[in-house]
Amino acid sequence: MDYSKIKIPYIKPELIKQQAENFRAKYWDDGLPVDMEKIIDVLLAINIIPIPNLEKICNTDALITSDWHSLYIDKNLFEDERRQNRLRFSLAHEIGHYVLHQNFYACLVINSFQDFYDFIEKIPSDQYGYLETQANKFASYLLVPRQLLSQKFQEELDRVKKTIDVSGFDKMLLKSYIANPLARGFGISEEAMEIILSELDFF
Repeated sequence: MDYSKIKIPYIKPELIKQQAENFRAKYWDDGLPVDMEKIIDVLLAINIIPIPNLEKICNTDALITSDWHSLYIDKNLFEDERRQNRLRFSLAHEIGHYVLHQNFYACLVINSFQDFYDFIEKIPSDQYGYLETQANKFASYLLVPRQLLSQKFQEELDRVKKTIDVSGFDKMLLKSYIANPLARGFGISEEAMEIILSELDFF
């Protein structure tokens, strides 16, 4: 396959959100955080295989094969308790490919590190960016249901208002302040939560 001529189909954000919500409804409840390892290993029967130095070898911390049988994860990331939020997002990102890019991935025939390396080396950077952005959006919607986030945001805002007068706060500054406790609850990084909150208007 000539990776240099690949064109990634556009998927509307609303459709990505709906796909994530459908997936979560099928494989998970409203419990937080979402247990991606259980979903992948037990419910989807996809083997999670830790690989030493995967990030150095392929410049990615996770990748899923085109036959959807295996998901390789950087061993250091997988075993580092301090990076569980990053691990959760990386796994959700790969499931984004599983849900959004089934037909596309099947054509790639990625079954080894070399296959993946060839793919990322030859695909146009803008097209690879589109592919990754779609998977990131899916992961974001899967791990952070927006309706539940709205509820948790309001609860946290009410808690903050009991101790601080926020009437003169810049909205972005206030969102950044609230991002940390919300991130812990949803099991994602504070940085990822700040990005999500920056795109939403809860005021």
